[in-house]
Amino acid sequence: MRRTAVFLVLVWVSGVCVSSAQSEVKELKCIVGERVTFEFKVKESAFINKNGESQIAKVVGGHFEVTDKTFSGRLQWDSSTEFFYITGLNMEDSGEYRVEDRDKEKEFKYKLAVYNPVSRPQVSSRNKMNPTCSVLCSVQNGREVTLSWQREGKTLNHTSSPDLSTLLSLPLEIENNSAPYSCVVNNPVSNQMVTVKPEEYCFDPVSRPQVSSRNKMNPTCSVLCSVQNGREVTLSWQREGETLNHTSSPDLSTLLSLPLEIENNSAPYSCVVKNPVSNQTVTVKAEEYCFDPVSRPQVSSRNKMNPTCSVLCSVQNGREVTLSWQREGKTLNHTSSPDLSTLLSLPLEIEYNSAPYSCVVNNPGSNQMVTVKPEEYCFDPVSRPQVSSRNKMNPTCSVLCSVQNGREVTLSWQREGKTLNHTSSPDLSTLLSLPLEIEYNSAPYSCVV
Repeated sequence: MRRTAVFLVLVWVSGVCVSSAQSEVKELKCIVGERVTFEFKVKESAFINKNGESQIAKVVGGHFEVTDKTFSGRLQWDSSTEFFYITGLNMEDSGEYRVEDRDKEKEFKYKLAVYNPVSRPQVSSRNKMNPTCSVLCSVQNGREVTLSWQREGKTLNHTSSPDLSTLLSLPLEIENNSAPYSCVVNNPVSNQMVTVKPEEYCFDPVSRPQVSSRNKMNPTCSVLCSVQNGREVTLSWQREGETLNHTSSPDLSTLLSLPLEIENNSAPYSCVVKNPVSNQTVTVKAEEYCFDPVSRPQVSSRNKMNPTCSVLCSVQNGREVTLSWQREGKTLNHTSSPDLSTLLSLPLEIEYNSAPYSCVVNNPGSNQMVTVKPEEYCFDPVSRPQVSSRNKMNPTCSVLCSVQNGREVTLSWQREGKTLNHTSSPDLSTLLSLPLEIEYNSAPYSCVV
């Protein structure tokens, strides 16, 4: 008499097969390449066939023989357990098997289904430029494969298809600040899962913001911070941990831009861009963004024909530029102007025999200096003096030495290192002239200017 089972059991067999018994047929679901055991003991005289056709193997007098060459080397009988088993399963092994014990006049039927293990699903972002985040999970289809989205153990949606040659795909719109999702693919013998965290699939890393000066020629300093927009991107100006202003936009295709007027002598500012997974910061110091490097000042003599020496220092003006004259570390005078389009100029009357002066231009970010020595800026090189005879018809010999006058110019006659006479004049527009009566048989004379 045949035994009838009226129950359903799901277990793992040898770690690779799932079995269930229903009525007189036991279902076995296994993975390609693994092993299945038909757990019905046969000892002396038995056979096994497939799909109701002729036997594929038999046991006679305790001796095992494979009669179907397609199972050679794979279908075995274990004399110790008295079970038939098949190794190296392939898809063609699927079917109904009947094991019959002729000694006991008993038989048992098995329905074997062999499956490929499911592939690992692939998850991709559908469009990171949309305000909402949508992902797509895809996997190669197969027999009884189901693809689903789950969150916290609950199935949100699922799909399957009888067309085994296609990909299974399942989209999902992710909720903000949600718990992680799982894309799960399974068949009766295997499963694979990919965990999807919104912060990993919905957001690109933010770009580094760009900061530029808006107009360095204005008295006030304004800068502009810009960055490529993205999902949940916020752009802000901060100082010492405090947010001064911020902006965001649902239009992800545009740039985010945020201006800032910088206060003088302020602590550094930070332009900060962030989304839920990343952030970038650019530090802005007023001296780096509000001021161009100052130009080198130009110094010129005002009028070398005046008895006193006056020079003029000039430089292109700019934001918070100061021009000054200094000597030995002390500021003598200085100037600045709110009109940034003009030149700054500062005159100085130089004292003779003074230590060098410095014309200094500076702003909060840079400085330039030109050293002025009186001898370089107050005096032209003297001209070569001209000597002429005054009257060769006189019994005595008299000569005249002349030269163009200039600031602190002295004209003299010398002989053997001794000054015989000299002259100078505050009237710089005239010639200096000095006569000399020459002694006969004297050493040579020198006209020195």
